[in-house]
Amino acid sequence: MVHGPEAVYSGELRETIRLLEGMGSVRAVAGGTMCRAAIIDEGLEGEVDISVCDPPSVALSSLQARVLILVNHGKTLGSGIAFGDIVAGRVARPVVQVERAFADDGVVIAWGSPSSEEPAAERLSGHFHVGLKRMSPSPCLFYDTEGQRCRVVKCAIPGEPLFVNGTFIGIVKSPEVRIYERQGKVCRVEGVEAKETGLARLGICDIWSAMVKSGSLRERPVEACLLPVRDGAGKMAVIDHAAFASLDSVDLDTVCALTIGDDTTEVAGDVLARLGVRIIGITDGDGDGVLTRPARARGSAIFRVRGMTDDEAGAALAKVVRGRDTFDGFVKRVKGELERMGVKYEAYQ
Repeated sequence: MVHGPEAVYSGELRETIRLLEGMGSVRAVAGGTMCRAAIIDEGLEGEVDISVCDPPSVALSSLQARVLILVNHGKTLGSGIAFGDIVAGRVARPVVQVERAFADDGVVIAWGSPSSEEPAAERLSGHFHVGLKRMSPSPCLFYDTEGQRCRVVKCAIPGEPLFVNGTFIGIVKSPEVRIYERQGKVCRVEGVEAKETGLARLGICDIWSAMVKSGSLRERPVEACLLPVRDGAGKMAVIDHAAFASLDSVDLDTVCALTIGDDTTEVAGDVLARLGVRIIGITDGDGDGVLTRPARARGSAIFRVRGMTDDEAGAALAKVVRGRDTFDGFVKRVKGELERMGVKYEAYQ
């Protein structure tokens, strides 16, 4: 199982697959939306299953394989190990983690007691010329306190964004972040300059099982593998502050997507460009710039609204702009509805 885009773009995933194929049959699955986009860019769809996007621990647990292997490239070695610690702690079997294999500080980690995974771990370590560590998952990353549940996030870097279940909730201020939940709702965060609108969008959230990520969505500018834009009539998907669900929000009959929110428009536009799906973005200028050099399908339309939030404008549009139409037809209907509501906007591509 591969997690994150950097392990794909670096070539570490491809190299790992080639090595493992020499040891037996391999089934590879992807973890994370940006990872799936990277696999498209690198032309690896025939070797890595991107049809679903389960959390890493769920994806690993579902594999009927003799050896479970996690390929990752964290922003630092510490953050990569912290990530593997969480995943291994949730999987009932030992896991071999290939971490930053092409970096000077790369390592292979055998999580759990020595078992049949040991030969694979040693082979990977020797092939990449990196050290082999044997570690056990930490028991102290989640705990209850005073009627609250707490999730500890380690190795965060001050100044980077923090996401919970794909929702941006603030800017990291401390290397250790603590997220508190009471009765299914995040009630307090420590070590983060919180964005209240982001916290409000989380809704019901089991912080123990939530996907928490700190840092850039993609470390390097890339050349996206863009398909020709989809023409003809079809459906319009609605992606409301849920950019990480972009690939699962469209099907072969989707001609465009209404994306609500600055960061959602940026990320969803980048991901959907790889499928040739144009976006109609509803923004209000409060983006946090979470993605470097985002791509966008040619001809996409962006509306920056004034006098109301993108949440309000987008929700109203999603209720009335429905059915089937061409991309240009949907754009015309969005313009008409904004004008009917008296919403001022700037339009650009």
